[in-house]
Amino acid sequence: MEDVFDSIKRNAVWILLIIFAVMLINIGTTEIRTFILIVITECIAMALSGVAQFVYTRIDFTKESANNNLGYIFLGVHICVGLIILGVYIVQFSN
Repeated sequence: MEDVFDSIKRNAVWILLIIFAVMLINIGTTEIRTFILIVITECIAMALSGVAQFVYTRIDFTKESANNNLGYIFLGVHICVGLIILGVYIVQFSN
């Protein structure tokens, strides 16, 4: 529990700036739904990265250990999810 309070103390400036920015802009339901969609898709991307990491560390695809491979998996999953979201928004708003 102390870790949570220490984290809040360290990041208090950012938290206050975010609260202040949210109060300044007039957030409607569309923005909230978009934010929730982004959070959900990011959680899916994190889960997919975790599955890929689990599979990759259990099956050795390379004979030599490369330290960058897990980072490339994480980056690749997030790029693919970002492109999917971009495609959905382009189709949604072009009609």
